[in-house]
Amino acid sequence: MNNSIIEKAKKVKLIVTDVDGVLTEGFVFINSAAEEPFGKFNILDGYAVIMARDCGIKTIVISGRKSLATEARCAKLGMDAYFTGVENKRAKLQEVVEQFGVSLDEVAYIGDDLIDVGALNVSGFSCAPANAVKDIKSRVDYVSNYSGGGGAFRDVVEFILKSQGLYEQVLFKHL
Repeated sequence: MNNSIIEKAKKVKLIVTDVDGVLTEGFVFINSAAEEPFGKFNILDGYAVIMARDCGIKTIVISGRKSLATEARCAKLGMDAYFTGVENKRAKLQEVVEQFGVSLDEVAYIGDDLIDVGALNVSGFSCAPANAVKDIKSRVDYVSNYSGGGGAFRDVVEFILKSQGLYEQVLFKHL
């Protein structure tokens, strides 16, 4: 692994992620009443939120789509903040760094599609799942071997924790 990527991951204090295509497989389930009855999230990604929190790293969602299922999942996991229905993710990310008192260099952003380009471009450590669109994967620091909804978020969190020497702390908690 490239040392400059590890150095970027070492600085991360805040992990910001998209939802559809990162925390989910990117499918939307709509019933005959045009309602979104549920969302499908990976339990491994959910535990990664806890791992990050236990190591002092905050987790935030910025999603382009308004979703009650996403909001419920984020609340259940105790994420530090979540914003759905966001059209300009770069502008929202700027608000988030001011709110949490960190610099953009201390932000890891995980995105999979063109709506994420602005936020990815200004983040200190930019990441994408394996199934992200080609134009995203060619622009980020780290491409997970896992797809969205299949552990990509967990993989990024583990990479960051290992880069910071904190992963053993999480592992020791369970020994």
